Amino acid sequence: MSSIGHRVGDPERLDVLNECDLLYSATEAVFDRGVTLATTLLGAKVALLSLVDRDRQFFKAQAGLPEPYSETRQTPLSHSFCKHVVETGEVLLVQDARVHPLVAGNLAISDLGVIAYLGVPIAAESGHVLGSFCAIEGEPRDWSASDLETLSTIAKGMESEIQLRIEAKRRQQLQRVADANRARLALVLESTADGVVSVDRDGGVNYANRRAGEILAHTSGPLGALFANCFPTGESGEFTAMLAKTVETGTPQEALAYCAELDRWIEARGTPSGDEVTIFFRDVSDRQKAIASRQMMVRELHHQINNLLAVVRGMISMTARSTCDSAEMSRALQGRLISLARAHDLIRPAMTSDKPNYEDIFFDELLRILVEPYCRAGPGRFTLAGPSLRLGVNTTSHFALLIHELATNASEYGGLSQPAGKLAVSWRLVDETLEFSWQEFGCAGVVERPTDSGFGSQLIAFCVEKQLEGRLDRRWAPDGLRLTARLPLHVLRR
Repeated sequence: MSSIGHRVGDPERLDVLNECDLLYSATEAVFDRGVTLATTLLGAKVALLSLVDRDRQFFKAQAGLPEPYSETRQTPLSHSFCKHVVETGEVLLVQDARVHPLVAGNLAISDLGVIAYLGVPIAAESGHVLGSFCAIEGEPRDWSASDLETLSTIAKGMESEIQLRIEAKRRQQLQRVADANRARLALVLESTADGVVSVDRDGGVNYANRRAGEILAHTSGPLGALFANCFPTGESGEFTAMLAKTVETGTPQEALAYCAELDRWIEARGTPSGDEVTIFFRDVSDRQKAIASRQMMVRELHHQINNLLAVVRGMISMTARSTCDSAEMSRALQGRLISLARAHDLIRPAMTSDKPNYEDIFFDELLRILVEPYCRAGPGRFTLAGPSLRLGVNTTSHFALLIHELATNASEYGGLSQPAGKLAVSWRLVDETLEFSWQEFGCAGVVERPTDSGFGSQLIAFCVEKQLEGRLDRRWAPDGLRLTARLPLHVLRR
C-alpha cells in the first residue's frame, strides 16, 4: 500500500476537495473537452483530470485510458503519479518512469503502461492542490516547454471551472443558512407580543407583523401604507418625530405617547437598518394605568398622613362632646379608631404592590366600616338603603378609596361636619349598572363648596371614571353635596 503524504492527507485540503462536489461524480462535457483538447494539442496517448483523495485518485475526466480504468475512473494511490504533484505543489515531468527515482516503483507503470508523464497542479483559490491535470505516454518522451505551456493553459481553465463549483456550493450553503435565519426571524417576529414595522426612506411600510395590525386596529394590516397615515400621531406627533430623528441621526430613538384615536398608550423604538428603520412598538396601557394608579395612591398616602392627626383630633373632639364620662368616651373612641383601622386595611392593598387576598365584601358593610367613624351620634344622621351587593376583591380597594375620600370630605366641610348635618347613601341596580347616590344635608350657609381641582376631587373622579370605569355626576345643592355615580356591575365583581 502506498503511504499518504502530509499534504495529500491534510484535512483542510480534503474538505475543500469535498466542497467542490466533483469526487466520484458523473462525467461532464466541460471537463471532457479539456482532456480531449490536451491529447489533440500535445499528441499524447492519455490525458487526465485527476482529483487526489485520501486513499485513491478519481479521474473526473479522461481520454485514452485502457479498460477497466476508463470505466471505473479511479485507482488506488499505489497507481498514482498525480499524488506527487499534490504533495509538492509543483509540476512533475517524467521522461521515463522506469528509471525515475520518484516513481520507478509505481504500479501504474506495469498496470496502466505509464512511461512518460507531465502533470501540472490543479489548485483551489485557497491554495490547496486538489489534483493534477496530466498527459501520459506509453513510451519515453522528452516533454518540451511548449508542451508544458499548453497543458498549463488548459489546466487554468479547469481550475476556474472548479473554483466556480466551490463558490456556487458555498453560496448555496450561505443561502440555506440565510433562509433558515430569515425563517427563524419571521417566526420570532410573528410570535412576539410587540408590533414590528419596517419603514423605507420614503416613509412607506414595507413589512408589518401580525401583532402590528392588531395593536394599530388595522383589519388589513399597515403593509403598503405610509407610516404617517397608519401609525397614530400621539399627543404631539411623538412617533413621526421619532422616525425623523432616527433617520437623521442614524441612532435608535424612543417615544411614548397616549393615542386618543386608539384609546391606548403606545411605546415605540426606532432602529436604523441600512436604508430602512425598523420600529418595535407595544401597547403599554396597562402599565401606564398602573403607574398612574400608583402615583395617585402615593399622593393619597401623603394626603392621608397629613390629615391623620386632624382626623383623630376631630374624632376625639366629637366623641368628647357626645359622651358623659371618660369611660364612655374611651369606649366610643376605641370603636371609631378600630373602624378607621379596618378602613385602612381595605385601602392598604391599593397603595402597595401586594396582591389583595381577602374575601368578597358586602357593599353595605363596606360603607358602614368607612363612614361610621366620622358620624356624630344621633338618629337619622347616617342612613343606608339598597339591595344586597357583593364587591369583588379587586374592586373593594378602589371603592374603599372613593368612600373614604367622600367621608373625609363630609366630615371636614360637608354633612358630617355640622351638628344638624345628615348623610343619606342609597343604591339600586338598573340592568347591568349600579346607580350609587351620596347626598349630604344641613350645610346651608355654613360651609364653602370645595374646588373641583383639589386633590380630593381629583381622587374621587379618578376612582369612579378610571378605576371603576363609571360615570360621575357631582353638584352642590344649597344645603350640601349631591353625588351620583353609575358603575358597571361587571367591573364591581372583579
